[in-house]
Amino acid sequence: MSKRDVSPAAMEIIESMGLKRVLGRANSIVSRSAAKAPAPHTNQGIKASGVSIPATGPINRLMYLEARRWAVDLVASLRGSPVEVVVERLAGATAGRPGSYVAGIESVINELKTTDVTDQRDNQNLARQTGRKV
Repeated sequence: MSKRDVSPAAMEIIESMGLKRVLGRANSIVSRSAAKAPAPHTNQGIKASGVSIPATGPINRLMYLEARRWAVDLVASLRGSPVEVVVERLAGATAGRPGSYVAGIESVINELKTTDVTDQRDNQNLARQTGRKV
C-alpha cells in the first residue's frame, strides 16, 4: 500500500468535505453580496431619543451587568468625544438587543446625561465666580 492509496470510505469523506467547503463558499459569497445591497437612504439623522427602546419584561441581571460593563468600556474609549456623540452611539447599540441588555445600556446613558447637566451647571457657576474678588 503506497501513500496515495486511500480507502473508498475515506475518499467519500474527503469528497463530501470538499463539497461542503465549496457550497459554504458559494453561500458566503451570496450572503456577502446580499449584505452589500444598498440600504434605503434616509435624510434624517439618528436621534438618540428615537432609537432607544425601553426595556420590557423581566430583567436578567447578568445581561444587565454585561451591557453596563460594555457601555462603560465604550464610554472610556470615546473619552474625548462630546457626550451627545457617545449617547448616540450607545443608543444605536440598543437596536435589536434583548430588554435586559437595553436596560444596562440605558442606565449608562442616563448617568452620562445627568453628569453632563451637572458639569454644565458647575461650569456656569465657575464662570460667574471668575469675576468676583473674595
